[in-house]
Amino acid sequence: MLDVKYTIKSLISNIYECQKKIIINKRFIRELEIEGSDTTKLRNEILDLEHRISDYQKELRRKYQFSY
Repeated sequence: MLDVKYTIKSLISNIYECQKKIIINKRFIRELEIEGSDTTKLRNEILDLEHRISDYQKELRRKYQFSY
């Protein structure tokens, strides 16, 4: 049971970290757009992070469903 709780906490922590990175990248994108720089790499990274969040959420639902 403790292992499942640790796994759930870890998944939630991973989701928060991805969300934090997305917020930071969006700030950088705004700054780079003002300068007229290319933001493709950051936008792709945001998409990747959003996919990771989705995967973490699916796993979290699965783990939570079986633990309670």
